[in-house]
Amino acid sequence: MTAEIVYLKDFETLEAESKRVDATSQMYKTSDYAYWKVLIAAEDVRVEKNRIAIVKIKEVRLPSNTIVSPLSIMRHGLGVVLDVYEQTPSRVEDEKKLVAVAFLPVDNGLIKKGDLIGVVKVFVVGLYSGKFEIPSVSVELEHRTVNLVYRTNGEIVREEVDISECWYKRWHIAEWFPLIADEDVELKPSELAVVKIKPLEIPPETIPVPLSIMRHAYGTVLDVVQLGKPRRIEDSKTISRVIFMPIFKGEIEEGDVIGILNVYYISVGERIRSLMRHLTKPLKGKLVYRKRAKIVRNQISIEPFSFKRSAIGRFEPLIASEDKEIKAGSVEIIRIQEIELPSGTIVQPLTSKNNANGLVIDVVSEGRPRLVEEDKEIQAVAFLPIRDGFVRKGEVLGILNVYYVSVLREPEFFLARYRSMFQKV
Repeated sequence: MTAEIVYLKDFETLEAESKRVDATSQMYKTSDYAYWKVLIAAEDVRVEKNRIAIVKIKEVRLPSNTIVSPLSIMRHGLGVVLDVYEQTPSRVEDEKKLVAVAFLPVDNGLIKKGDLIGVVKVFVVGLYSGKFEIPSVSVELEHRTVNLVYRTNGEIVREEVDISECWYKRWHIAEWFPLIADEDVELKPSELAVVKIKPLEIPPETIPVPLSIMRHAYGTVLDVVQLGKPRRIEDSKTISRVIFMPIFKGEIEEGDVIGILNVYYISVGERIRSLMRHLTKPLKGKLVYRKRAKIVRNQISIEPFSFKRSAIGRFEPLIASEDKEIKAGSVEIIRIQEIELPSGTIVQPLTSKNNANGLVIDVVSEGRPRLVEEDKEIQAVAFLPIRDGFVRKGEVLGILNVYYVSVLREPEFFLARYRSMFQKV
């Protein structure tokens, strides 16, 4: 099957080009290690709340057979990196050059040249071609001096620091943490809300990633926020806010489940103790979804559980099934060619593969939010335009990363199965 891809040719004028490409599902296998690369502003840019800014960065070169994903937890005091742009579109098996980012501000302010505005995880993958082979890849890691930008008592602080890019071990083991609102918030479509949640302690040496597929009827969680100076991956941290993008007018109520956080372990540390603490504490929250055009709020008990992610996954193109007029900064629900997901899968939009007109910030499965253990269908995407224009039927809006997972519900079973792995580290 072929489809139309639309990509940015000029990052200042937002001039775009398009071409037809093969747009079929592709299986892959990931390695058990990955890298961090930092994203450093190469220019001063004044930004406005809710308006995506395309910010040029110091060039990041990546080898072939790699994909990237932003490291969650807001890395700059003014906002969050939602996507990265290559100089020219590439395939997974091509070398890559990252030259700009899509930055969504949570406040007005100035990004300065030299600011650390984000971090990307670089994964090594092998595409399936009759068999899985993970190629040997060497990523250049650097020691950099950057401006660390964060808020203290509401004020922006810039601190010059030295940081080192590095590689890390991926364990493919994770926990789910529900994000439960701790306040009532009035929502206006496409106007960002920073929402207080019931505090979560994130264990050291873990990577948090919001779970995709909209979990709240009125919008989606874009990122999580740690107040004050950013802490290292090696440190535990407390998450007490989330960045929430409303798609519809409505209200978050205290106690609503507004999202789910995947917390992936990248090394062991005090892992047994951390898992036991979280796995043995059920939580209560309100599930909020649409049913026949009505909003339903159901009180539920959220049982603790973890999962093991397979190294095998697949890429699925998100292809528009309708024409849609779009306006810069105004989130649209755009219907796509339906994707069926079997039980035991989770998904995440793939970074750097979005349409030139905007970003896929989440995908939509209609009706009651489904458990990971259930079959589900993706019928639409939540699309954040960066310019006025049109999305045409048959255009690729983005790529969906589909992971296969095994749910591990019982702490005793989980620990018994993986205790030998803990003891080796």
